[in-house]
Amino acid sequence: MTEIHELKNYDPNIRWGTHTLKVKFQQFEYKGHIIYESKGNVKGIDVLPSDIDNFDGSSFKENKPNFQDLGEDWFKMTLKNNDGEKLLIEDEWDSLGEYVVGLEIIGFEETDGINW
Repeated sequence: MTEIHELKNYDPNIRWGTHTLKVKFQQFEYKGHIIYESKGNVKGIDVLPSDIDNFDGSSFKENKPNFQDLGEDWFKMTLKNNDGEKLLIEDEWDSLGEYVVGLEIIGFEETDGINW
């Protein structure tokens, strides 16, 4: 069963806060996703491209492909198809964007930006 996440309210006048982001990965029919939080004074698309290269795994809320930083500019993850078969991917960080098929803001919580 697939979880459905929906952003309920995204006030254009509020910038300081914590965004909850979902990144979907795919290669062939193998898929996976991570959900993580990003804090800052940004809005909309500005939070997505700048943050995808900077997540470190410590703030993952979900990590379906067991995404891991291997150090030395490498990462690994295991994607699955609908039959449960697995595909292990090990690649350089510079290639991460080649596996991304979706980026979505699924939550936002306003903060004052002071107590991070």
